Amino acid sequence: MDRRKFLKYSSLAAAGFTIAACGGGGEDTAPEASETSSAAGDSPAVDFGELEKTDLTIGIIPLTDCAPLVIAKEKGFFEKYGLNVTISKEASWATVRDGLIQGRLDASHALCGMPMLTQLGEEKAPMRSLMMLDRNGNAMTLSKAAWDAGIRPLPEYASFDEFGKAYREYITGQPDPPTFAMVFPSSMHNYNTRYWMAAMGIDPDNDVKLIVIPPPQMVENMKAGTMDGYCVGEPWNQRAVFDGAGFTCTVDRDVWNGHPEKVLGTMQGWIDANPNTAKAMVAAVIEACEYCDVMDNRLEVVEIISGRPYVNAKVDYAKASMTGTYDYGGFDEEDRVKEIPDFNLFNFIETDYMKKPDNANYPYASHGVWLLTQMIRWNQIDMKEYPADADKLIAEIYPTGIYEEVAKAMGKDIPTESMKKEPGSVFIDGREFDPSDPVAYLNGFDIRAGRPQIFAFR
Repeated sequence: MDRRKFLKYSSLAAAGFTIAACGGGGEDTAPEASETSSAAGDSPAVDFGELEKTDLTIGIIPLTDCAPLVIAKEKGFFEKYGLNVTISKEASWATVRDGLIQGRLDASHALCGMPMLTQLGEEKAPMRSLMMLDRNGNAMTLSKAAWDAGIRPLPEYASFDEFGKAYREYITGQPDPPTFAMVFPSSMHNYNTRYWMAAMGIDPDNDVKLIVIPPPQMVENMKAGTMDGYCVGEPWNQRAVFDGAGFTCTVDRDVWNGHPEKVLGTMQGWIDANPNTAKAMVAAVIEACEYCDVMDNRLEVVEIISGRPYVNAKVDYAKASMTGTYDYGGFDEEDRVKEIPDFNLFNFIETDYMKKPDNANYPYASHGVWLLTQMIRWNQIDMKEYPADADKLIAEIYPTGIYEEVAKAMGKDIPTESMKKEPGSVFIDGREFDPSDPVAYLNGFDIRAGRPQIFAFR
């Protein structure tokens, strides 16, 4: 990053944070535990009874939103609740899924759609989400070829419609469908990318070629010219900007303000065998999520997660999104650093779309409804119509009971309803999502697999 952009970036970070900035760091840098302040001793641990299992292996993918699990270990929250946790850095989301199914992992940083697609897809395995780990956190990065064709970051257009017209003409004007990557079929990266494209009149199944690439491999594939764009979590969009490999065109909190992102995933059999351990683990992660959203802690969090055992990336790559000073980049000398304080949202940041008692960790059943509509919309599962027993299915896959019991025992406020209507103002196309009428929602989309199919309760 050039000196002018670095100074701009640093001044924005200083305005939003009261602690001194951490050092620049490198890919091999990770602070020792003694270098960080105590965190877990501020309040007593809730006693959930005798723990059935205390030595746990919990998976992560090297992304900034693995922070709650890494911080729960490094700052002593797991230990506070009697858990000895080994963090296992996984190579891909497929290894996360398989590690949970096979029992190699007790729990993991998981895609919010993974439990549902694992149960309803080919695996037919009862994966469960214990809680949400975060909201937002991803972006769409485009290549220099898109830049050279005149495409610019969304904030530089008068409206999304104006951006959409330009990008649609670029995509449909290619001799062959350009390649666009996302991280896994059950990811919000996939669903938000499809939603974003369809809202612009781009058919993601025909106008582009969607492929799966693990997050740490995105930038190198962009440099090699194997794809024209991708959607991924940080720090891999900011690395593309820093390395001059691409530019961010859209942050996905603008596709859906406050969308669900990662979950704490495990298997139903594991919960059945370890009910008290499950509650203790959730309690520790809730405290870690709260720690991550104390803004004075964010730079320290970045230093910890950027180390070799975890994300293994330069601190500057993760610092941009985590401190809310996001650089859209570009291939000119223009400054495109924007303040986006809710780019990463781990527990609670008050915004236009989030007011207490809403929080980032509550496992809303309505998010499960939305995911199911998209799996049906894009023909991901063997369901041609929205099922009449969907509410029961979602309650099994995304149970609210464990989280609610733990949160109440900890004295935390929880939302009064698990089904939340999402107003049109939080979606990039202005379309309201009412979880009480998923059939009408599905039938309202012009671009979907199998159109002109009419969906109905089966």
